[in-house]
Amino acid sequence: MTCSCNTAGTACSVLPEGAVLAPGWQPASARVLPVMITPGLCLRGQLAEQVVQAWPARSSADALDYTLTPAAWLEGTGDTLASVTASVPTATGQDTDMAVLWVTIIQGMASVFLGSGPPDTVQTVQMVLHTVQGRSVTVSMQLYISTESAATLAPQVPTLPDGTPIPPNALLAPQGVITTPTGQPYLLA
Repeated sequence: MTCSCNTAGTACSVLPEGAVLAPGWQPASARVLPVMITPGLCLRGQLAEQVVQAWPARSSADALDYTLTPAAWLEGTGDTLASVTASVPTATGQDTDMAVLWVTIIQGMASVFLGSGPPDTVQTVQMVLHTVQGRSVTVSMQLYISTESAATLAPQVPTLPDGTPIPPNALLAPQGVITTPTGQPYLLA
């Protein structure tokens, strides 16, 4: 599954019945890691070791947010995130594959909300970050799914009528979620 969001574009879409958003929502600091760009060092035909970044493990039954901060990557540029997408390339098409439930930009960081996943596997979450000034980077993060629970289905999250996930920092009006002309929710980023 792939999700995307952007901070740019005004239409309203009615919030699905029973959906609860959290405009004061913040990423969990225990699961925030920096965007790391490994140097492409080559010395006498030897390649530098690849650095593998990994978020803290979770069980299949957990539904948790994981965040990347581009602060060091963008330091001194005056640039900020404009959009982010997230996918799970290790998904195999099973009902209990790890799923991207939503992805958002908040406090200048890229957050993804993940659910499900086959126990005792290492999954890859690939995030593509684009900035206002045109920079982009693809970051692959590893995430171990522990054996603390059996494989579970991903929980339901609020969605727009077309199935677009609504992150907790979506902009709300009395008539519902405010969306861009392309149907993406505006964000309190």
